[in-house]
Amino acid sequence: MIQNNKSVNETIKDIHLFSELDIKDLRKISEFSSIKKYDKNEWIFTEGDKYRGFYIVLKGKVKVFKLSPEGKETVINIIQLLEPFAEVPLFEGHTEYPSNAQTLEESVLFFIPGNDFIDFTYNNPHITLKIISGFAKKLYALTRRIESLTLSDVPNRLAKYIIEEYDKSHKVILSKPLVVLTISKATLAGYLGTITETLSRAFKKLHDENVIEVKGRKIFIIDFKRLRDLSR
Repeated sequence: MIQNNKSVNETIKDIHLFSELDIKDLRKISEFSSIKKYDKNEWIFTEGDKYRGFYIVLKGKVKVFKLSPEGKETVINIIQLLEPFAEVPLFEGHTEYPSNAQTLEESVLFFIPGNDFIDFTYNNPHITLKIISGFAKKLYALTRRIESLTLSDVPNRLAKYIIEEYDKSHKVILSKPLVVLTISKATLAGYLGTITETLSRAFKKLHDENVIEVKGRKIFIIDFKRLRDLSR
């Protein structure tokens, strides 16, 4: 869960939101927070639930999504290691969660109660600017994602996702760059703003053009330059 024998306090210091806090401040946060374990596909909260606080992923992956009245799923974000989620409603004054959150695999989350955290920021105003910086960074990332969804077609979005996942892992097998899908194609389709059938056609297009080779959940990158060009 926590690599290199790092404590929870040292681990959450790696998060942009808390990176400027000293160990004393981090200990204060840990005192009113808790670690929660979840099974795969377990619900963390649903849209409309009373807002309790926000979370940081210490292990696993979490899907944040909306459901239409017809049951269609739109994936807002896929939260990975050391990423926070559900923190924005706290500072917007929401009393309910505006979306759903569900684990994609066995997960361990660091839960920070909203009211306690607000009290902590009031009593420690020196961290306020860092929190604003963290929100600005997240807003920028979400803005870039919206631009990608609206201005590029599905093969380009898929190429961008593969490049981003490779940049995180840098896995290589038999001299070929490799990305392993850790989420279902249905979830990936929702994340890329499309449907499973269209995503399958995008995979086939990149495969037929010798850009990638797909074997189950393994995606081998054959033409790295072409894939990166498509991702831009």
